[in-house]
Amino acid sequence: MGTKSTVLMAAISILWLVYRQQQHAILTVLHFNETYDYIVVGAGSAGAVLANRLSKDAANSVLLLEAGSQCTALTDVPAAAIFVQQTEVDWKYRTTSQENCCFALQEKVSLWPRGKCFGGTSSINYMLYIRGNRYDYDQWAEEGCTGWSYRDVLPYFMKSENNLNEDLRKSGYHGTEGELYVSDIQVTKGLDVFVEAARELGYPVIDVNGESQLGVTRTHQATIYRGQRWSTARAFLEPIQRRSNLHIADNGFVRRVIIENGRAVGVEIQRDDQTVVVVKANKEVILSAGAIGSPQILLLSGVGPKEHLASMGIPVVADLPVGQNLQDHIGVGVDFYTNVSLGLNTDDAESIKSYLKYLLMGSGPMTTTGLVEGSGFFRTKLQQEKYSDIEFHMLWTVSGQFTKASGITLYNYEPEMWKTMLAAGDGKVGVTIVPILLHPKSSGHIRLVSKNADDSPAIDPSYLKEAVDVEVLLEGVKLARQFGATKALRQFNATPVTTPIVPCDKLEFNSDDYWRCRIRAQTHTIYHPVGTCKMGAASDPTAVVDPELRVKGIKGLRVADASVMPRVPSGNTNAPSIMIGEKAADLILGINSVASIPLPKA
Repeated sequence: MGTKSTVLMAAISILWLVYRQQQHAILTVLHFNETYDYIVVGAGSAGAVLANRLSKDAANSVLLLEAGSQCTALTDVPAAAIFVQQTEVDWKYRTTSQENCCFALQEKVSLWPRGKCFGGTSSINYMLYIRGNRYDYDQWAEEGCTGWSYRDVLPYFMKSENNLNEDLRKSGYHGTEGELYVSDIQVTKGLDVFVEAARELGYPVIDVNGESQLGVTRTHQATIYRGQRWSTARAFLEPIQRRSNLHIADNGFVRRVIIENGRAVGVEIQRDDQTVVVVKANKEVILSAGAIGSPQILLLSGVGPKEHLASMGIPVVADLPVGQNLQDHIGVGVDFYTNVSLGLNTDDAESIKSYLKYLLMGSGPMTTTGLVEGSGFFRTKLQQEKYSDIEFHMLWTVSGQFTKASGITLYNYEPEMWKTMLAAGDGKVGVTIVPILLHPKSSGHIRLVSKNADDSPAIDPSYLKEAVDVEVLLEGVKLARQFGATKALRQFNATPVTTPIVPCDKLEFNSDDYWRCRIRAQTHTIYHPVGTCKMGAASDPTAVVDPELRVKGIKGLRVADASVMPRVPSGNTNAPSIMIGEKAADLILGINSVASIPLPKA
């Protein structure tokens, strides 16, 4: 395709996408009532669900506040996920410089994208629908989160879900009537090769959200419907935005929760013109601002570790471990060159045919998640529990413009190092297997840098602080190398990439010490921060909220988002956050909306 034709087709596509995005814009209010029954802070994965469920009863007045605004034309396009990070719909968070890892990144800093538009991170993520392992939730319950076992939460997953795979709809583990569409990702032939390699090594093919999570999946699924991203804004807000008892506000940045005599009575809101408005809550304030936003708001409101609050000059309302227990998934790429690309080809994706297929039929390369084409879950020899400790993401990587830009823009690589890596792979194709550490022993924290709400907090995940995390990832690397040595991959002449990575270039390639170095150098976030407002038993000194998500010691205040997860689950965090929003609504309303949902046999 000629350059002029490509530019013209791209321009037409953008205009069409802008038009379509405007048709799906969320209706917002400019002025607030003085009071509402419920104020929900954050219109993301959990907050959008809460606003939907709480406002279903016309007797409840609900205000949903989103710090961002409308999403952009590109956020609807699944394959464009890589291009919306570090834009106006991203909070653009950055970690502090890491002491034990990220040596290949500029200033040893990891970039943490979080959604800043309606739908939150569900509007900018890679859309994978993976709930976690049944044992994750059973462990939550065993550690004091009563009512959060797998059997307790499964119906809430199913309530939201409308799975479009006919076989999975009949399995007993999936919902068929929810607002959240879940569909099979259009994949390339690379998935077949990945599955064939897994079978060669003795691993079964599974539904990762079904009876067992150990193995690989052929039905790779995402929150995509008719070729478009199906965010929580599309699923839960757009259909009900005209409810008279629901007000939705954009550019509503909450500076703090107003707490009087031990009760949350309202919020202080900063609008985009810098004016500050106070709105009161008759019943409850619910924070759903995410694993970074919710603890930041609590700390600014005087709820947190008393020593830290005192150092910021903030009066202490409740001495709680807010911001502690920060967990995230991390991974490292194990790369192989091949003699043919079986994955998404950049030239094909940018062809006129691709644009037309997407615009007219909602199909083609632009409907894929853009990166991950296969997933698998495995137990290493270091795992003593019943569930997996390593996940694989399989990517059939090719050289292309999006790849060249991603290293610095998305991962913050040192420019010279990224330049060396690109030069070594120029014109070559291959496959990358990313072992992901599912249950890190290392945890970090979030702290304020000042009492100014406009200042992003200090985010220190303390990646790889515990040496055992390196050893588990090392076992994952060894398994990835076994995949690379299978007949399934060797038929495409799979060859390990040996490009030297500073400071590991002095070590023997493929030795354990070499990979320990690589793990600490090329440490990549998988974008799953959780745990900073930990849920636990009332007697648990490390918990911020109780099993009903009520902030300890403060009446009328709850947290409902990924921050309450006591441990990061075995998989992605979007589906679990939506589940938390569903269950939180029932807890707030004092109902059981899932009693009639049939569950599979234990």
